[in-house]
Amino acid sequence: MMKPLKFLFFLVVFFAFSASVSTVSARGRIPVGEREYATVVAELPDTEDYMTEEGNYIDLATIHTAFTVAYIPIYVTEEPRLIGYCEAEDVCYELSEEILAEMLTANGLDGEKLNKLTFWHRFGGKILFAAILAAIGFWYFVRKSDDGEETGASEE
Repeated sequence: MMKPLKFLFFLVVFFAFSASVSTVSARGRIPVGEREYATVVAELPDTEDYMTEEGNYIDLATIHTAFTVAYIPIYVTEEPRLIGYCEAEDVCYELSEEILAEMLTANGLDGEKLNKLTFWHRFGGKILFAAILAAIGFWYFVRKSDDGEETGASEE
């Protein structure tokens, strides 16, 4: 009975340590830490109003930060906000409330509906991570019970 407790203690210590590390990224290691995501949520018309100095066009995007393990978002550390984003240049533009409101009304967009996280970023990583932990725990306990049955059979 002590071995399952040791295993669970190891998991708790491992994830507590992982949460305290800002970023681990080395050859052969699993990257752990915060990551920033920019996702285009509405393409704006390609007009001069939305043109950058380099001649590319900006779109509306959300940007948020999430704690990730192996690029799987576990939990959101900074809620999404709307920004201007140019994919060609990979540049984010912070927009004032007035400019953002003007852009939304000019293009008939609803800021509340656009400023949402995808299911994957909000819940998918948690579900996948819990499934992985459950599979590891299941494998650990099934393997231990199989070892116990083999030991019992050989004693008879």
